Amino acid sequence: MMETNNGLRLSMIKSSVVINNKIDLSDSNTLKSYVRTNFVQKGICIFYFDYGVQIGKYDSEDFRLFKQEIPEPRFIWKMRLFNQNQELFIWKKNANGFAGRLRIDGEGDETDVVDAKQMLWGTDSQPQDDFSELFEDRGTKIILPFKDLKVNKENRIFILTRNYVSYKTCDSSYEQAGYVDSRFVAFTDKNGTPLGV
Repeated sequence: MMETNNGLRLSMIKSSVVINNKIDLSDSNTLKSYVRTNFVQKGICIFYFDYGVQIGKYDSEDFRLFKQEIPEPRFIWKMRLFNQNQELFIWKKNANGFAGRLRIDGEGDETDVVDAKQMLWGTDSQPQDDFSELFEDRGTKIILPFKDLKVNKENRIFILTRNYVSYKTCDSSYEQAGYVDSRFVAFTDKNGTPLGV
């Protein structure tokens, strides 16, 4: 493992990926059924809707969002469901269908990955039931599915992402590297400790 001055960490892991180019999600029950079949662990979910973004938890059976039920798939642009081991990513392919990708780390082929932490908005917090609302003076806010988070300008929350590297031989003298996939791994504190699922 190699860490750079800019906080990026390069390492080699095993990882497998399965792509599904045709997913029928006609209603919230078909969405839940598809997820239960493909993601049997607990995780964090992020839904990107026509009207906003919601972050919640998945208990291996059902989703829990802040004061909201899972809407009909027609309002979903994409969904990420992840934990430290895997991510199920579903996106709207066209008006009539979805596609998806399941990435599982710890099995499959060896690949280089670059891990990066990105700081989230929020220099203050307040509890919201079993969630925490992070906010700043500028009016930006985000609600995370973790109880009683304490943040300030020195203690921020981050999201850890993992980027998968592929190499292409350009000619006999060199190879070109590039990212071929990216996934969310965990929300963390400033020290990189994952927040509980």
